[in-house]
Amino acid sequence: MAMTRRPARRHGRTRRPQHVARAGRRGFTLVNMIVAMVLLTVGMLALGNANTNTIKGQTLAQNRTNALAIGRAYLEEVRARDPWALESESEVTVGPDGVEDAEGVYRRRMDVTEERNNLLLVELYVAYPRSEAPVRLSTYQYRGSGLTSAP
Repeated sequence: MAMTRRPARRHGRTRRPQHVARAGRRGFTLVNMIVAMVLLTVGMLALGNANTNTIKGQTLAQNRTNALAIGRAYLEEVRARDPWALESESEVTVGPDGVEDAEGVYRRRMDVTEERNNLLLVELYVAYPRSEAPVRLSTYQYRGSGLTSAP
């Protein structure tokens, strides 16, 4: 009767042959690398998307701020005018400084409506790049009787 050799035990465990242990580790390492690469790729794509959205938001906010400054400055000019000469203005293209410019990226329009006998509603709209709605500023302009008394 031939005796078969039993694997040596170490601390109550059976030792595997070395070629079996290496093969198992090699496959496990490849799966780990694939999972790590997928997780790294997803993380990098998420960071890139967040960075892109942040830049878009900052640009939109800056454009809106510029449009608001253009509108406020122009509204001050309108308030200094003679209220009896105020009329609606069609849309014009302006630059970032508010001056009319054919190549400007902002568009300004003014609507003047008579609310009451001597009261005008002045509405100013300034559209800016990538905006869903223009900035809207409004004010009331009082028209006096137009008669001034001589001293």
